[in-house]
Amino acid sequence: MKQLQILIYYFLNWLSLDHIFELLSFIGLGCFLIRRFVLHKSPVPKSAFKTVPRELLQDCVALLEKREKKSYEPYEAPKELLSALQEDIRNEECLKTLLCSICAHLGIDGSFIKLVVEDVVMSDRAGEISTDLAFTTIRLELKSHYTLDAVVAVLAHEAIHLHLYYEGISLRDTWENEILTDTAAVYCGFGEYIYRGYAVMGGEFALSYQKVGYISQDDVRYIEELMKEAAGKREKAE
Repeated sequence: MKQLQILIYYFLNWLSLDHIFELLSFIGLGCFLIRRFVLHKSPVPKSAFKTVPRELLQDCVALLEKREKKSYEPYEAPKELLSALQEDIRNEECLKTLLCSICAHLGIDGSFIKLVVEDVVMSDRAGEISTDLAFTTIRLELKSHYTLDAVVAVLAHEAIHLHLYYEGISLRDTWENEILTDTAAVYCGFGEYIYRGYAVMGGEFALSYQKVGYISQDDVRYIEELMKEAAGKREKAE
């Protein structure tokens, strides 16, 4: 008993703030290795990202079915443009051309939009749009771990914000409105880019993980199922 007390005494004297952080790092590494290579699960727990209620996705699709004025084919970015961006993902001229292509798919003239590309190390945002109808700016905050699909997904999300603004489609709650925007991106033909671009990615630091967007890959597939159900109901009604 006395030896145990002595060990505890020496341990407490040794334990400093630096040592606590060091221990936590080893514990985190151990959990990561077990989860990734023993349990074969995603290194990021589902609780790390806000879960979107299925009811909200249903409401978003129902609203789009009611308010959208046309149907959209799946979007495909020009291959030569993607090839150029594969070589240099920060090529601002190519990024602006990509944005214009995305806007054209939505029936919007993207030439009047100012695209600002920024290299960002620490930021929760991927993009931002500001508009007053006469002047529109989209900010693309590039991070080193972004894939080309993630960039397409972010630009599509911001362009959809503008599209919904023009159509007068929105929800009151800010977070729910972002879910509506991601849902509309899938609805308007960007589903595959959203699915691939919204995958969990390695972060800026070792063993850190991040994702783009507000919905998960499972949410994308669920939205597509809802769209198929809605299309089936329209066909029966006709």
